[in-house]
Amino acid sequence: MRRFTRPIGIALGLAALLLSDARAEPVSVRSRNGEIGQAWLFGSAGINPGECWLAVPAHVVASPETKELQPFFFTDRNAVGGESVRPVSGAIDAPKTPMEERAADVAFARVASGRKDGACLSRLGPPTFVYNNLLASAPRMNVFSMLRTSYGNFEVALKRGGVDEYGGAILQFQVPDASDKGFLQKGLSGAIVMSERSGSPVPFAMITRVPADQSGVMAIRFDYIRERFAAIDSNDSAKRRGSRAAADGVPYTVLGYVALLLKGSDGPSALQSGSGCFRAAADGGRGDVELTIELADTLDRVETIEFQHQGNCTGGMRTFWVEERRPGDSAWNYVGKCQTGSAGASPCRVNLNGPRQLRLRIEAKEPVNLSGLKLR
Repeated sequence: MRRFTRPIGIALGLAALLLSDARAEPVSVRSRNGEIGQAWLFGSAGINPGECWLAVPAHVVASPETKELQPFFFTDRNAVGGESVRPVSGAIDAPKTPMEERAADVAFARVASGRKDGACLSRLGPPTFVYNNLLASAPRMNVFSMLRTSYGNFEVALKRGGVDEYGGAILQFQVPDASDKGFLQKGLSGAIVMSERSGSPVPFAMITRVPADQSGVMAIRFDYIRERFAAIDSNDSAKRRGSRAAADGVPYTVLGYVALLLKGSDGPSALQSGSGCFRAAADGGRGDVELTIELADTLDRVETIEFQHQGNCTGGMRTFWVEERRPGDSAWNYVGKCQTGSAGASPCRVNLNGPRQLRLRIEAKEPVNLSGLKLR
């Protein structure tokens, strides 16, 4: 039988890149129940660029009793520790085959402490069309183990990929050098199989299982992990936007206004901060004060518009009209007629998604006093 020979230069070169490159971020993890494993620390390149996340095998951070995913601890290569928020499963709904179940063993968690957003420089690897080129050109790769009992790198060779509806989300690797079998021990789950592209380390697959016979390792392709994170990131951002909208309101930009500001008036930014008073009268024979605002985020949704009168910034009930258009459009579309009032008055319901521009025309037979404008 032919014995594999280790290309020492390539292996050591990739290991050196991995250890020195800030874009390669393997970390060790410990669950609330003491389970040891590893993970990949990365910065999102999607909806919230630079936000720090961890990709980790779900079974490592799940409660052994309830199987629920729990917040966990991590330590980077500089011995700096941190903690995650509660992870989110990357599984598809109702996996039907063994391959789908194995591909479901991935979870994602935002970093709660230990690394600031913007300081996580690694990414989730290249898209599938680039990944397939790596798959064909790099039959041998390296794994870096963060385990204290087997800290270091070892070489693996691609054996085969499990074929499922994702085109082979599960890969199987063998360990060519028998002396490296010592790396195949409990706690290796989450270790990253690394490849190289243009002189930089690239995450290729995440180890999720070591068979009992230590014949090699099973791992999830990183382009699949990348795809699952895109779905998780979108859902997570939508939930956080919903919570933010309920509390502080949907953010907006004031594009301009048509009005005469009265003496002692704050600018329209007071409507956003809620800490001043926008005092204005109709300009040039008009019968209204006009305010134009914009929602820039595609994922934002506005259910209601609410003008506020609080503190020393009081005023009677006024009618206002709402018009909308997409950025770049010239024509305005009529949405409806609403009323301002004191805090607690019924809001104006519009049900609009961003990006969107809104033109609000407030009846101004008398001067207008407004302390806030909330979009929820």
